[in-house]
Amino acid sequence: MEFLAELSSWEIYATVCGLLGILGIVFGAIARKKFAMAPSILPLLAIAMTTPVTERLVVPYLTDRYPVVFANKGLPKKIDSQITLKKIDLTDRIYSYFYDLDVDDDWFDAPLLKSAQLSDLCDFLLPKFSSGEASLANYIYQFKGKDYSFSVDSSDCS
Repeated sequence: MEFLAELSSWEIYATVCGLLGILGIVFGAIARKKFAMAPSILPLLAIAMTTPVTERLVVPYLTDRYPVVFANKGLPKKIDSQITLKKIDLTDRIYSYFYDLDVDDDWFDAPLLKSAQLSDLCDFLLPKFSSGEASLANYIYQFKGKDYSFSVDSSDCS
């Protein structure tokens, strides 16, 4: 089902609509002996259910099952005028966030950045650590052709 998660939003809706429409046609054909209007009404009802089924069942399921696919859909994304989030990866319960920095200054201090952001990062990551979804988060910044990084784990958030 990962292929479905990789589709754009409108493609997910279209796929669900098509499947529900086919089910409506099939059930309408089966029910036509008892209900003469079934072949006309059931496909329309099935198609009308597309939005609630997609929003309440399909998208939440795909988001929970393939969180990284959904997280990467809008990337790269400008965080501010100097920082671009390029990619998010999840491997063996380790989240990795990849950023590009476009800064004129030559300074970059990963430990200083970590300490400045730790409270917000912990607010975001603690539920992931507690649930077992993640054991570590790596933040990788590319700046002037070099990679700078720091990591956050549950002990940082105690």
